[in-house]
Amino acid sequence: MEVKITFRKAKKADIPHLIDLMNAYYKRKKTEQYFFWQYFNSVYPAVLIIALADKKVIGIFGLQKRKLTNSAALGQAIDLLVSSEWRGKGIFKRLAEKALNYFSGIDAFCVFPNLQGKIACEKGLGWKTLGKINSLFLRNKIKETVEVIKSYKPKQELIKFKYNSGIRKWRFEQNPVYKYSKVKINSGKFAIVKIFKDSQAKKCYGDVVDFGCNINDGLTLRKLFLEANLYLRKKGAKVITTRALPDTHLHKIVKSLGFIEVPQERFFCLKVLNPKYQNLYNFSKWHLVQADAEIY
Repeated sequence: MEVKITFRKAKKADIPHLIDLMNAYYKRKKTEQYFFWQYFNSVYPAVLIIALADKKVIGIFGLQKRKLTNSAALGQAIDLLVSSEWRGKGIFKRLAEKALNYFSGIDAFCVFPNLQGKIACEKGLGWKTLGKINSLFLRNKIKETVEVIKSYKPKQELIKFKYNSGIRKWRFEQNPVYKYSKVKINSGKFAIVKIFKDSQAKKCYGDVVDFGCNINDGLTLRKLFLEANLYLRKKGAKVITTRALPDTHLHKIVKSLGFIEVPQERFFCLKVLNPKYQNLYNFSKWHLVQADAEIY
């Protein structure tokens, strides 16, 4: 007997089944609070499309409608998964079609996938991979005797995800997965940090995930990293991590402080719909931080 496959928007009652599906494939376990926060109490317009084989959830595709600092409306794909026994049957593409057509006024779509997700988005959806995103790690003491890199005027204004107090409150204060802290300096500028304990590797990481300052202000960025390093070390972090794209001022700062770039299986893929924003395909025009992805 042929199994009937149906697609629809997820409901709160589906959350236990979403948990079962996600936790069967990922080390970082999802909770009821995560799905409620991400899709039913989000600061962004958000939707989660699910695929069901009879009544069993076999696939999911989430989408958030976000704004960029260049005014483009970006649909960010999150929580992409199809159960292994149903892969290669067109389920992913049909999930994507329904999710990507859910909101109007989208100028482009993006995703921060792992290698498997990258391949699926390229082959199944025709999205382009702009580049691989590496993390920067600091295992030893931060370099104190470095040349101060002052503010500089970039050749062009970098494109960022738009944040405000409401978004930051939802993203960090209401986050059910991680507890974040705000590290401030005298000027009132701040960095958002968190502690992550990897029980398998038996290591404690300190992540610098976002900044409340001008990203071209080298002196302020350096001060923030010095304060963040002190705070995270006191909390037990043995390794400090952050994210900075090559050729940005932030990248120069963290490298000068002793951070080392380590390849990670994380990519940035994009599909532009509005010809006005073709420049989004240029990876050198972006400024991305850890907090832009839903998993940090």
